Amino acid sequence: MRRGQPAVEFLAVVAMFLLLTVPVFMYFYVSAPQKEYYASLSQAEAACNEFIKYGAMVGVQSEGTKISRLIVLPKHAQKITLNGTSVSIFVKYGNLESDVVRMGPAMFEYAEIDLPSGGTYSFVFENMGGKVHVRKEFV
Repeated sequence: MRRGQPAVEFLAVVAMFLLLTVPVFMYFYVSAPQKEYYASLSQAEAACNEFIKYGAMVGVQSEGTKISRLIVLPKHAQKITLNGTSVSIFVKYGNLESDVVRMGPAMFEYAEIDLPSGGTYSFVFENMGGKVHVRKEFV
């Protein structure tokens, strides 16, 4: 055995290990923000479906029907727009932004609700003249 051969073999093993692991860590490091954004879009879709569900529940009842519900909105949600039969949640994360839109059977009165950030909010759904009026309650 020559002098220094174990050290060269050790360095070769370390180099192979780094060549195999660094690309994997780089992939996850680079793609992590996009995954958080897509998770926010999925949460916004679920929140839109809840607005549609509760709007339909109130819309088929008589005038004056009112319910209050807690709805969880994604961390990067900035605005909710209700107009006609559609619910839209605007999501912005860095330079990525999208409107998640869902349509349903309820007829909503036009409303724009600005959000300081995502989280759990209380919303009041009220049937007013055949249209569903939605407002954010302060808890």
